Amino acid sequence: MKLYWSSRSPFARKVSLAACELGLLERMELVPTVVSILKPDAALLALNPLSMIPTLVLDDGAVMHDSLVICEYLDMISGKPRLFPQQQPARAEALSRHATGQALMETLVRWFGERKRGDDPLQPAYIQAHRDKFNRTLDAVNAACKNWPAARFDIGDIAVAVLLTYADFRFEQEQWRQGRDHLAHWFAQVEQRASMRATAFVAP
Repeated sequence: MKLYWSSRSPFARKVSLAACELGLLERMELVPTVVSILKPDAALLALNPLSMIPTLVLDDGAVMHDSLVICEYLDMISGKPRLFPQQQPARAEALSRHATGQALMETLVRWFGERKRGDDPLQPAYIQAHRDKFNRTLDAVNAACKNWPAARFDIGDIAVAVLLTYADFRFEQEQWRQGRDHLAHWFAQVEQRASMRATAFVAP
């Protein structure tokens, strides 16, 4: 399998982290890919007209994209599926945590882009709107995570963990741990996992 990927993408890291948890990362060839709207990567574009990472190419040439789709596929072929609960309400609850983490990843990626657009007079307002969404959502997650078991680490936990590592990577100045002791405690436990260390973001 080939994974078109970037060491700075939270969406790609979600896949590599899931693969590591499932013992599948060594079966993947990681293809470093720079995604740009203005200069799309030709090799990626030939596989995925959306020119998005992560994109996974299977050994038979089949292509899939979207991090959630890829993660569920990897869980299914792992032989011991455990990232996606099969029974309700556990499945809906895990996917809801995933949706929160994923949405905040998207918020931070847009926020990171806004920081580069200094010629836009509305930039400060956009940045504040992203900051407000980030803070109020993390406040809600902090209240909800009091009883999250660190050993569980399903797809919802992966999404929230990657979100928080991306916040540390790109938005350290926001100090997301401040006033969020429950979430900081949970994260301090899960960031010790071997998979978290093996898939850390790498600055350019």
